[in-house]
Amino acid sequence: MAKQMKPWLLMGLATLALAACQEDDNSGGGADAALRQDGGGQGGQGGGAGGMGGGAGGAGGEAGMGGGAGGAGGEGGMSDPCDGPALDVCDASDDDQPPPLNEHAAAYDDARHMMIIFGGNTAVPENCGFPAYTFQSVTWLYYDYETGCGRWKRLDDGNPPGRARHAAVFGDGAMWVFGGRFRAGSSGNYQIFNDLWRFDPGTRTWTEVEARGELPPARFNHVLAYDPNRNQLLVQGGNGSGNAVGPRVLNDVWRFDIATSTWEEIPFDGRGPTPRMWQAGFFDAARDQLVVYGGGDETAFNNNATYFTDLLAFYPESGRWAQLHDGRRGTHPDGRFWGHMVHDTAHDEYLLFAGHDDATLGNRNDTWAFDPDAMTWESLQPEDAFNRPANGFCDFPADFTTVAAGVPERRNAHTLVYGDTCGRALTFGGKTDCGAINDVWAFDDAGWSNPVVATEGESCVRWRANPDNCVNLCF
Repeated sequence: MAKQMKPWLLMGLATLALAACQEDDNSGGGADAALRQDGGGQGGQGGGAGGMGGGAGGAGGEAGMGGGAGGAGGEGGMSDPCDGPALDVCDASDDDQPPPLNEHAAAYDDARHMMIIFGGNTAVPENCGFPAYTFQSVTWLYYDYETGCGRWKRLDDGNPPGRARHAAVFGDGAMWVFGGRFRAGSSGNYQIFNDLWRFDPGTRTWTEVEARGELPPARFNHVLAYDPNRNQLLVQGGNGSGNAVGPRVLNDVWRFDIATSTWEEIPFDGRGPTPRMWQAGFFDAARDQLVVYGGGDETAFNNNATYFTDLLAFYPESGRWAQLHDGRRGTHPDGRFWGHMVHDTAHDEYLLFAGHDDATLGNRNDTWAFDPDAMTWESLQPEDAFNRPANGFCDFPADFTTVAAGVPERRNAHTLVYGDTCGRALTFGGKTDCGAINDVWAFDDAGWSNPVVATEGESCVRWRANPDNCVNLCF
């Protein structure tokens, strides 16, 4: 089907690859490659994790366009194969869909087969500009399968204050949100949060948690995980600075005991990991370990940035860290920031999708699985491949990459959640080379499918019926 393009996509031939621009961490990653014009795409990190995340759009052939959906799937027609009770409330609408959104947070309610999304940023850069963040204070409910009453429900009342780069997790019957940042204007320091909020999906109400003990330092781009073995939340790492170009990268671990509503720092037994932000993480209950992958350090805004490739485990009972994989031996994903990882319990694997690297592609759409018993990585799906360098500053050709069929657009600052009862992962939104995006993709034994198509944010050759008509990367 034809895509309806927003006016910002029609503003001249300069593409919207914020990877070619630098300002603060509101910019995308990968500016230096475009400035050097030596790799054509995205190397480096420009401003780190913001903007559109660096990279330049997709290209290649018609395969995988899915009638403008960028892949497989289409809307509707699915029965619900998940186990669990019927929804107690289902008042969603097929006419509603979130705007293109990034830097949000999401969690999955297994009992209701529902993805819950809160906050984030809807601002889309125009021609390598730096628009003010929107810092959303909206909750979205996404019903995972067709239920006869639509897909999305928007909740505007009683939400936490608007924010971006926060973290969320589902546990003990609720969604929890911790941290994030906010700024009223387009310059100056950010306000950094260390408040904790609880969303009850049954009553659809938010409550700010009154916590005891010393609170963790305020932060964003951190890990928040739920430990069901102790009924506690775990917070790890992140950025504790309100200065956009002066990060204070953390490596601490804090626990929140849900029963007593008490915070407590967990001291390390021995040496901890390198401080990092934008790392992915979750809790593996079967092995009683917090799993942390990748991220970046304080060099993330420099041309010699370090993006981590290691996979780590933290054991909350002993306070011990261990390395599950060094990210150098054998087959493994490239180092990246702002990718996302979940525990695929159906296959007992750690599933990693997308993020931003420091090589020619910038934004990625690769899918990997880590076997925690064999301690090995496996690539599960084809991904876009680098094809042709940039034409110049902020000007990428339509065939910058060769597009892989049937996979999501390359992105970072998205979310990835997993439903145990449904046995599949869902990814939503994020920063692409062509702005922000609002699609939903599902990953299971059959690979990727696309139940909700994007209204914008995909590279031209993914949505255009005839990719030969693409002028450049985005239009």
